[in-house]
Amino acid sequence: MNSDKLLEDLESAILNAAKMPFTNKKMIEEEEILQIIDDLKEAMPAELDQSKRIIAERDKILSDAQHHADSMVAQAKDYIAKLTEESELVRQAQERANQIILQANNSSEELKNSSIRYAGDVLKYVESTLEKTLSSIQQNRESLLKSNKKEEEQS
Repeated sequence: MNSDKLLEDLESAILNAAKMPFTNKKMIEEEEILQIIDDLKEAMPAELDQSKRIIAERDKILSDAQHHADSMVAQAKDYIAKLTEESELVRQAQERANQIILQANNSSEELKNSSIRYAGDVLKYVESTLEKTLSSIQQNRESLLKSNKKEEEQS
């Protein structure tokens, strides 16, 4: 279960709690709230693990792109070495090899930038979700404390 759904459940449990007559206080099921909080504690590490997997996937993509680029560079160098016998062939080979190297470098850079943007977007989403979760928990805790303080003042 994801943390957004659990926070909605927590909010719903508080909003739908029975009101105490002649007060603005509500009675909530302690076990239900504690269960939701326990589920939140379990869900947050799972979401962090998911972000770690995404980072690992990004690193693998970058590594694969680098290997692919290295392979293309090696192929270009091999191509140049085979065509060094005649001057015109050498010139053409150098041009082609330079094009291949440029294409490989461009492809590698595009793939790298795309992977970094993707990982950044995912991490931004995870960060936003965790910030919302923390904010909601803090608000609920403050609300509970205020409610408890009002009860103590009325007693």
